[in-house]
Amino acid sequence: MAYYEVRDWIKELKAPDRKKPDLSGYSGLPKETLLKMYRAMVVARRIELEEKILLRKGHAKFFIGCGGKELADVVAAALLNDNDPFVGYYRNKAFDIYRGVSIREKILETTGDPRSEATGGQLQPAHSSYPDKAILPQASPTGSHALEAAGLGDGIKNPHPIKGDSGLPGGRFPKDALVLCSIGEGATSSPEFGRAVFYTVFDKTPNIFAIYNCGWAIATSVEEQFPEGNPTTPFEGYQRFGLKISNFDGTEIKESLREFKKMVEHVRSGQGPALANISVVRLESHSGSDDQSHYMETEEQKYHINNDPLRKVAKTFIDDGITTPEKIVTLFEEIDSEVKSTSASVTSDIREKTAPDVLNKVYSYDIDKANELWQRLLKDRRDLRVEKYKEFHKKGYFATPDLPENLPEMNVRAAINYTLFDIFMLSDDSLLFGEDVADFPRRTYDKGEKVTGQYRGKGGVFLVSQNLQRAFGPERVFNTPLDEAGILGRAQGHSYQGRIPMPEIQFIDYMSPGYQQLKDRISSCYQRSNTRYKLPMVIRTSYGGYKQGAGAMWHSEANLGSFINIPGLNVVIPSNANDAAGLLRTAYTCGNPVLFCEAVALYNRPNWEGLNLKTKFPPIDELIPFGRAKIYHEENSDILIISYGITLPMCRKVAELLDEKGIKARVMDLRTVKPIDWQSIEDNVKACAKVLVVAEDRFYGGVGPTISAYISDKLFDYLDGPVRLLAAQDARVAYGMDGDRICLPTTDGVLEAAEKLVEY
Repeated sequence: MAYYEVRDWIKELKAPDRKKPDLSGYSGLPKETLLKMYRAMVVARRIELEEKILLRKGHAKFFIGCGGKELADVVAAALLNDNDPFVGYYRNKAFDIYRGVSIREKILETTGDPRSEATGGQLQPAHSSYPDKAILPQASPTGSHALEAAGLGDGIKNPHPIKGDSGLPGGRFPKDALVLCSIGEGATSSPEFGRAVFYTVFDKTPNIFAIYNCGWAIATSVEEQFPEGNPTTPFEGYQRFGLKISNFDGTEIKESLREFKKMVEHVRSGQGPALANISVVRLESHSGSDDQSHYMETEEQKYHINNDPLRKVAKTFIDDGITTPEKIVTLFEEIDSEVKSTSASVTSDIREKTAPDVLNKVYSYDIDKANELWQRLLKDRRDLRVEKYKEFHKKGYFATPDLPENLPEMNVRAAINYTLFDIFMLSDDSLLFGEDVADFPRRTYDKGEKVTGQYRGKGGVFLVSQNLQRAFGPERVFNTPLDEAGILGRAQGHSYQGRIPMPEIQFIDYMSPGYQQLKDRISSCYQRSNTRYKLPMVIRTSYGGYKQGAGAMWHSEANLGSFINIPGLNVVIPSNANDAAGLLRTAYTCGNPVLFCEAVALYNRPNWEGLNLKTKFPPIDELIPFGRAKIYHEENSDILIISYGITLPMCRKVAELLDEKGIKARVMDLRTVKPIDWQSIEDNVKACAKVLVVAEDRFYGGVGPTISAYISDKLFDYLDGPVRLLAAQDARVAYGMDGDRICLPTTDGVLEAAEKLVEY
């Protein structure tokens, strides 16, 4: 076993005759720090051995090694401040140990015990999450965390102060913090890593990317991925713009300290980020299911063993008189004993997870807490709104100085715009960014009102965020590159730092490049961090068809089934101005990541085939809870029509047409499709007995089939007919009015289906 082999190898070393240690090559670190670094390395290696033992005993189900990376870990940990955030991956055990994570905690991670602080038993071993140690929660998708790290760098650099509405006044990390992201060389092939480096260079954020290059991504060699086997080669041109690239041997302590210290100094000086290609070794196969002896040549295997940093650092310390072979061997034996006893204690009392241990850690949403935050915001700044709307009217942002709740009925676009203004007035911690969301590019904004006053400005492709940048400045409202994954990575960073960002994805059709960030990082954060990290944010996006024929492919998607299948994500879909405002307020204060879907076809539409769509703006105190449906014509009971979003007005129109034929239809607007108001569905199905579900989503994996299946399974005995479902066709929406009619539900189609069901 490598641990004991290293110990025995060190026994054979001879200490030179020195009167005092030579510390000249250790970048100014004292002896105590150097010994702490080595101890963390040994603890990490011994825990790794224990993980394999527990795997064989059946107390663990997974193993993934960090052997050979320990020196790179402790060098970084020693040269950074304790409150510099670390965005790592599953090879960073020694970093955690250096920052103070206990052996017991690491064994609890290994066994999947719900008492693990880091994960609560939600993740495999070596996926850390320690807020008190500035260690951000980790996830398995390789490379995805780099965008998160870049976003956090942006969140720290942004000068706008953080009030603390999400519980982090002043920000989670100090303004002079540096963000370290460690990553394997294989993961740097991901497009997200490339974009992350670009953003840190472009924005000159305080980021270091440390690439642990052992030469292998499972069985793919680094030469099969990069020219010269060096993952920094694609970024050499960025050196013109402040990127520092460093290449050094991560098995040599003096070289590693010297080069890493240079990177830290470069980044802290504000010159730009740093990127390091750190040569490390791989002493274990990729994971417990891999065997590198099947594909790695024998000579290379020997190279990795001979360059084990535990051996090399021990010899260097002994040669320089920092310690002796006897003391290191004693250290190995003490740690061996401590890990054994701790492991025995933990495994003698392993706790199994219960359903609540898992299911209660997915969402943090609580309407009472959301209301509490909203009322706190109002208490501080309610009176400010009156003066601010007068000011905004004088500047030409609004046609009237009146508060929006005192205005006549309005459309959805106006209601969302007013609500954004309210949120930005009430909370300093709100940010809005994305493609085209600002009124002007920064260069134009900085020229002042004399220039910007000559133009109307943009404010979103549908003008929903119009005048928001004018009113609140470019630190809070700004355009980003056209990169959905980057937008969501930036949102994570600002959320970690303590803001409540409102990133915009221009069309839900273009969410695909950001889907991994949304699904695997944003929405999973609360659960995988054992509820110790929240990522509150409101991801605004336009969705759906019915664009008078102008939509077609990539501008008419309503595939909400893809998103309700993501645990940890709330999906909100208002159908009118009143609901849009009330739900957006809840989304901002709820503490969860929220996908807020805005129907383009309803933004400015005053009516739907004669049915009035305008509604009053709600009183400023009012929030609309998630998972609470709205019922129209509650007195009717011939048929229940369930819908949401764009097709809701269509269903209300159908109810009018049915009424003319003597059929009394009740209409349910779900308003949120994650969560779904199952209780209202049950109550109304029991009252009506015949149910038609109408959804713009498609049949396969859609929202409509989900609701239909629930009713058929839970409420079959209350039905007087089969549950009918109208959904979009299994095709992307074709161009033109005829494309909408062919692919999407229509008023005539809903009417016909309702009449047939009533006759059943």
